[in-house]
This record gives sequence, structure tokens and C-alpha cells, in this order.
Amino acid sequence: MRILVATHNYPRRSGDHAGSFVARLAVGLRERGHELLVVAPHAPGALENETLDGVAVARFRYAPVRWETVAYRGDMHRRPLASIFGAVALPAFLSAFAIALRGAERRFAPDLVHAHWWLPAGLLASRLRVPLVVTSHGSDVRLLERSPMVRRLAAGVFERAGAVTTVSEFLARDLAAALPGAARDVRTLRMPVALERFAPMASARRAAPPLILYAGNLLESKGVGDLLSAFALLRRRGVQCRLRLVGGGPDEGKFRRLARELGLDDDVSWAGVVAHDRMPAEYGAATVTALVSRGQAEGLGLTLVEALASGSAVVGSPAGGIPEVVLDGQTGLIARDGDPDHLAEQLERLLRDTALRERLVAAGRDHVHRLFDAGPAVTAFDALYREVVDRRRGRGAGTGSAARRSG
Repeated sequence: MRILVATHNYPRRSGDHAGSFVARLAVGLRERGHELLVVAPHAPGALENETLDGVAVARFRYAPVRWETVAYRGDMHRRPLASIFGAVALPAFLSAFAIALRGAERRFAPDLVHAHWWLPAGLLASRLRVPLVVTSHGSDVRLLERSPMVRRLAAGVFERAGAVTTVSEFLARDLAAALPGAARDVRTLRMPVALERFAPMASARRAAPPLILYAGNLLESKGVGDLLSAFALLRRRGVQCRLRLVGGGPDEGKFRRLARELGLDDDVSWAGVVAHDRMPAEYGAATVTALVSRGQAEGLGLTLVEALASGSAVVGSPAGGIPEVVLDGQTGLIARDGDPDHLAEQLERLLRDTALRERLVAAGRDHVHRLFDAGPAVTAFDALYREVVDRRRGRGAGTGSAARRSG
């Protein structure tokens, strides 16, 4: 099968973390004998056309290189037209994306297009004359809370899709509730994780003093401020530990100022963005990995999956799909949303109680292998693609949710 992948987030080079879960699925499908073409935005330092891990990638240009900043920042869906630059760059981005997809449709002649995130990829791919699968990853589901106009726009995408998937049960429920007519048949299909890259670190020697790790975009919605405040409490209680923040983002300056105000300059390390192929070593050094996103701001929390596979204990928040990875008291600990005091307590429990930590990590490794092993995940998507293509061939033009309901 010839599969066109449309996404605004895909590794820009070997080892890049951006969209790594999309790439893992693409590689798994290629290994099953499918032919793939990925259409994604260009970014500074990336090639316009290349083959990554056997998968062809075509990156479209939409601005001079130094102004290509619409994607890959981690906050695309929360940044409306907030500046004069954004008001110009976003329309140019969408236009170039649409042109690139139409060109790929002509040249590549795909049997199916898989769009990751309904906006922008799903919206633009829904205009092609090809069977469509749309996967929502979280931030695009939160967009549906903004206005009826956004929901109407999304409804049109999902009505035209042959199948709609999400990465967590939480997102599937939210999507079905937000669009009860257009998204009635939402399936939860876990994205594959390259667990074999992280498994060797399960027996690694942890850093001393114990290291607490955060890996992700430096955004207020990710609870990074709460983590810094909790870490300050631990230090005041005399708990010997350090904090390492891996990643970058628009709120980094705010967090650096908070760390200085809390007197943490000597105990917090700012690693910046780390290549994905170096992340196993980061998790392998960490005694605890924390992801305490606020509200519903986390579709799943793949950082915690990778951490558990690497033998790091985990603390999460009740946000979004995190509790599907962190089963409180079974595979990790949950800290109350926006509560640095409770977060400090949960971190301290894991840092001080070796038996508890080892029990949770062992159960957590088993849990993530059951849910995210690449073999079953790729098989599930492979079967879904064949179902969508066969349905299209059997029904002609009558595809999408409306066709499913009429049959």
C-alpha cells in the first residue's frame, strides 16, 4: 500500500525528538512492506527532501529559512494570530502545506492519507481525493473548546474521514463529546514507542545525588513552574537531589527567573533540547521523571512511557491521558493538579523509599510494554488502513463517517 503521511511535526534530522512517535509508526509500516511519503514543514537546518530510516520525507517551504517558525515549537495550537508576523506566516504556511499535499497526491498516487492532528494536516488532507485516516494527539482536541466555528470546521474534517483515532481513551471521550455527530466512531490506537531503545537503561546506574528529570516543552501548561516550586520545597526539607530540565520553549525565560527567585541556581541544570537518540541516557540517569501538566493539557504523556521503559520511576498529574500511563500506586504516583506541596510529597516518597520505587518501576515497565510495543501498534494501524481502503473501494464515493452510519 502507498501511504501518504501529512503532519506538521516530524523529525527534522536523525535523532530529533519532534514527532518521533509519528516517525516510529512510519518506519514500522515501511518494515511491513508499505511505501510511504511524509509531507511535513521545512525548518532551519533540515533538508527539503531526504530519506530518514528508509522513509521518504518531503518538507515544504513557506517562508525565508529564519522565519520558518510556525511549526516545531510545541505551542502551534495555542498560538492564534498573536502577532503581525503570525498573521502573515500562518496563511503562508497553510497555503504551502495544501500545495505540497496536492503535489504529493499527483506524484505519489497514494492509496490512503494518514493525517496527524486534525488541524492543520487533517483539514488540508480532507480536500484530497484519497481515503483519509485522522489521528488526534491532544492539542488539536483542546482546540474544539474555543468556539462553535472551530467545532464546525473540525466536524467537516471528521465527516470526510474514513476513520478517526486518538492516542488515549481520555481523548477519545473528549472528542466524541465535543463532536457527537461527526466523531461517533472514534478508536483509541496507541502510537508505537521504540521501547527497545530505552530498555537497556533499566539496569543503568542512577545519578548521585538522585536526579529528578523533566523532558518536554517548557510551557506553563506543562506544570514546569509547579515542579520548580516542589523542588524548592524538597531542598528546604534537606532532601538531597537535583533537577534537570530537558527541552525548550516560549516560557523558558519565565522559568529561569522563577528558579533564581527560589534560590535554585546551583541545583537546576538546563539541558536545552536534546536529540531523541540521547534521551535513553537522560532517563537512565534519572531516579524520578516528572510530568505534571495542568488541566487537560496532556493527550497522553509519552515522556512517562519512555521513562518507565528506561527504569526511571515516574510522577504524573491527573491531566488528560497521563493516568492511563501512571496508574496511581501501581506504575507510578499521581500528584494533585497545580499543588506543589503534594508534588513534593510524592517526589520525596519515591526518592526515599527504594522498595516502593522498584516495585512501581517493574510494574510500569510491564504496563508500557503491553500498551506501546511497536509490533501490536503497527499491526492495528495496518489493519485499519486496509479496512478504510476496502470500504472506499466497496462504496465508491460514499466514504467518511456519514457513509459508515448509512451502512
